[in-house]
Amino acid sequence: MTDSRPRGLVPLLALSAVLVLVTVGLAQGIWWPNLHNGLLALSCAGVGAYVLHQRPGHLEGRLLVVTGLVEAVMFLGRQVAHADTGSYVEWWAWLGAWLVPAVICLVTLWVLNFPDGRLPSPRWRPVAWAVVGVSLFSAVLSAGWPVGYDRSGIETPHPLHESTPAVVSTLWDWVSLPSFAACQALWVVVLVARWRTDRASARQVAWLLVAASVSVAALVVGLVVTGSPRAGLLTVALVPVAAGLAIVHGQHAAAYSALTWLSRSGGDARELPAGLARAAAEALRATSASVWLGTDEGMRAVGLWPETDDEPEPATPATLAATRGVVARAVRRGDEVVGALALVRLDPLSRAEEQLVDDLARQAALVLDHLTLTETIARERRAGHLDGLTARERDVLELIALGRSNSAICEELHLSVKTVEPLVGSIFAKLGLHADSASNRRVLAALEYVRSGSSAGAVAQLSGQVSKE
Repeated sequence: MTDSRPRGLVPLLALSAVLVLVTVGLAQGIWWPNLHNGLLALSCAGVGAYVLHQRPGHLEGRLLVVTGLVEAVMFLGRQVAHADTGSYVEWWAWLGAWLVPAVICLVTLWVLNFPDGRLPSPRWRPVAWAVVGVSLFSAVLSAGWPVGYDRSGIETPHPLHESTPAVVSTLWDWVSLPSFAACQALWVVVLVARWRTDRASARQVAWLLVAASVSVAALVVGLVVTGSPRAGLLTVALVPVAAGLAIVHGQHAAAYSALTWLSRSGGDARELPAGLARAAAEALRATSASVWLGTDEGMRAVGLWPETDDEPEPATPATLAATRGVVARAVRRGDEVVGALALVRLDPLSRAEEQLVDDLARQAALVLDHLTLTETIARERRAGHLDGLTARERDVLELIALGRSNSAICEELHLSVKTVEPLVGSIFAKLGLHADSASNRRVLAALEYVRSGSSAGAVAQLSGQVSKE
């Protein structure tokens, strides 16, 4: 069944709710000790909505939006309690204090899962559950008694109990407050650990660490100069903004890396399909990827990532596209299907990722052309067709493989254009590369030279030619 809801409607509604809550809260007056909560609500909800617009279903986006909503409710509750206007002030004050453990928990979870919506490793799963458990325990204490009122600056009586029993106060002081500090220390630990061990996410984590460093520096300067942590609290709203920029920047960096993989690959055409599968899987954070060769009637896998000894069963583009969790694109040469690119990924693709898959499918068409050409060349080599090139024709072919134009070949070999052009035509003819608007004969001839055992320089030049096609 097709989802008829406009894309991004829920995040947009959540962001609108945050704007209303913060606006109503500011209408109660400016209370500086609470202003950072309003700024955090706006930055978290805004960044989360943008991330979800770019990457629907992304866990980081969801956590940021929910954090923004909770922060906005908490901000409004404290504003109303401080202004002491209207009815049900006690309950608004209760909301302003009770939600602190929830905010700490949500922030810890999105830091643990930053930047790709996954924990650094399965070993962190018990840590995440421990954070949730302790936060729920602290939320129960905060909901039932005014244990967090003093730190929140709230003077309104608690709606349920005016005083706190000694045992509840002890639990709050010895369990809840240390857990808040432990969570904040955990933010730094997990970010540093991911920065050191996860090369793919290191740059994105660095963005977040820089923003956190700015906030910490502002906090220290504020305490030293004015004796107040206000500057650090206000600048903490920069951290979610940096997180959103890091996620978007990381997506663009992954796309660039995927689209330029061919220029970094070797010259063996048989290894190109696996290289493309790896580039696609890493850029799109897929659990696996495969490149298929064939037609609408049937295809076989010619490139897999991760590599496995078990060869997949033959398939068709239709069966791949209908498989749950598989993103598949038919690879075409004109109107003819020549293969497919498939990735296993359960969460939906963003618009930018959809475009990236389409671009990779176009590169797959070149890869499959080269793979098919390699097999053809092998047959022609066995038939003795390559032995027909003269020494001069081999010199010209070598320069073609190095990316030289006809005029450059003339200069290097000290020959005239009238001599070089017939040699180039003769090479094409002997290699069976007839005129065809759908292919570049110079690239195909260069590939033949590389396959026959050329230098590494020729391989690099060939990769540059192919990436321009």
